[in-house]
Amino acid sequence: MAARLLRLRLTLLGSAFRGSATRALRAVLIGLLAAAAAVALAWLPTLLLHEADARADLDVFIGSALLGAALLVPFFANRGHLEPRQFASVPARPGSIASALLFSTVLTWPAILLLVWLVALAALRPEWQQPIWALVIGIALAYLFALIAARVSSALSKLWFGHDRGGVLRVVGTVLLIAILPLAFFGVTAISGAPEGSTAAAARALGWSPFGAAFAGAQQAASGDPSAALLHFGVVLAGVLVLLAIWFPIVRASLQSVERPADPAIARRGLGWFERFSAKPASVIAARVLTYWSRDPRYRVGLSAIPFVPVLMILAFWVAGADLRTLAAVPLPVILLLLAWSLHNDVAMDSTAIWSHVASGIAGRDDRRGRLAPVLLIGLPVALIGSTVTVTVMGEWRVLPAVIGMNLAVLLVTCGVSSVFSVLIPYPTTRPGDSPFAQPQWSGSGSGLSQTLSMIAALVFSVPAVWIAVVALVDVTPMWNLAALAFGVVYGVGILGLGILLGGKIFDRRGPELIAATQVFD
Repeated sequence: MAARLLRLRLTLLGSAFRGSATRALRAVLIGLLAAAAAVALAWLPTLLLHEADARADLDVFIGSALLGAALLVPFFANRGHLEPRQFASVPARPGSIASALLFSTVLTWPAILLLVWLVALAALRPEWQQPIWALVIGIALAYLFALIAARVSSALSKLWFGHDRGGVLRVVGTVLLIAILPLAFFGVTAISGAPEGSTAAAARALGWSPFGAAFAGAQQAASGDPSAALLHFGVVLAGVLVLLAIWFPIVRASLQSVERPADPAIARRGLGWFERFSAKPASVIAARVLTYWSRDPRYRVGLSAIPFVPVLMILAFWVAGADLRTLAAVPLPVILLLLAWSLHNDVAMDSTAIWSHVASGIAGRDDRRGRLAPVLLIGLPVALIGSTVTVTVMGEWRVLPAVIGMNLAVLLVTCGVSSVFSVLIPYPTTRPGDSPFAQPQWSGSGSGLSQTLSMIAALVFSVPAVWIAVVALVDVTPMWNLAALAFGVVYGVGILGLGILLGGKIFDRRGPELIAATQVFD
C-alpha cells in the first residue's frame, strides 16, 4: 500500500513538469524560487542577528510559526490533499491506509520545502552541530510533527465539513489569516522593543510547546545541557504520539462514513458565490447579496464614495491646525461606520426579491444574517489591516489592541443598527437597472427620517466602545488596551446579535408591509 501511494505521489509531482516546454520551465522556475525562499528564511536570522542567543530565540519563533501553520493551514485549505475516504474501496486495513498516507506525505511540495528549510537551518547554524545527534533528532522530530499535524488537520476538516463547505472554510481561513497579521506585527514589534529578558522568556515558553521544543532542544544540547535537550525532545515526541493517537481513529471513521452525495440534477459549477455557501436560507441570501454587490452598479457607486468622506474630514481638521498623528485614528472608524450604515435601506435595494423571502416563509433572523455577509467580508479585513496602518501612522504600536477593538465595535454596532432600520423604516430608492445617480421622487419623510435616526443610533451605540478605546489611547498600558479590545469585540457582537434578533422579529411581523413599501414605483 505504501509503495503504491509513493508511486502515485511521484506521478503527481512529475505532472507539474509535463506538457509544453513553457509549462515545464515555469514549474522549474517556481520550484527553484520556492526553494530559494526556504533557504533565505533559514539564512535571515543569521543576517539580522549576530549574537547566538538572540539568533536562537528568533529560530524558535520562526520554527514555532511554521509548525503552527502546518497544523492550521490544512484545516482551511486542503483541496489537493489525498484523504482517507478516497481509499474506502481499497481492500486494505485502516491501519495500513493510515500508515501509507503518512509515509507518502514526504513526496509533496510543502513537505519538500519544509525539508529544504530544515536542512538549510542545520547547515547555517554551526553552533548547533555539536553534538550532531541532537541536531539530527531535533530536525527529524520537527519534520515528523509537521507532517503528521498537516495530515490530522486536513483529514479532520474533510471528516467534519466535507467538500460542499470547502469554499466557506477557505473564506473563513482567509479572514482569520488577515486577523492574525496585525497581531503578529504587534507581537514582533513588542518583542523587538521589549527588554532582552522578556524576549528570552517568550522564546523559552515557546520552547516548551510542541511547536518550538525541537529547536530549543537543539539549542540546549549545543550549550552543553543534554538532559534539558532530551526533555525538549520529549515534548515534541509527546506531541507526535498525541497526533498519531488522533490520526488512526480519524482514518477509521473516514473509511466507515459516507459523505452525503450531491444531487446530480443540481449544477455545481458556474454559480459564483452560490458554490461557496451551503444550501441554507441565510447562506443562500448571503450568496445572492454578494452577487448583487459585485455586479450591481448601485452598490459600487455607493462604496466608491465612502473613502472620500474621511479624507475631507482630515483635510478640514488639518487646515484648522490639528495634529495629524492624533487624527490618524479618525478615518478608519468613519469608513467602517459608513460601510455598515449603507445597509440601513438594504431591503429597498433588494426590492425585486424581497417578496420571495416573505412568500417562502424564511425566518427574519436568517434574512438579517444573510444580508450582513458583504459588509462583514469587506469590513472585517479592512478593520484589521487598517488598524495596523493606523497605529503605524500614529507611531505607537502598543495601542493596536485598543484601535482594533474600537474599529470592530463601530463596524458590528452599525451593522446591528442597520439590520433594524432596514426593516423598520424602508424608503424607495433607485430601482435595479436604473442609473445609480437617479433617485425616485418621494413626497414622504421616510428617507430623511430613516437616514437621520439610523446614523444617530449608530453613533450613540458606538460611544461606549469608542470611549474606552480613547481612554486606552491616552493611558497606554497593556491592561487598558487589552480591556478595550475585549470590550469592543464583546460589545459589538452583543449589539449585532440584538439587532439581528430585533430586526428579524420586525421582518416576520411586517413582511407584507415591506413588500408594499418596496414596490411603490413598480
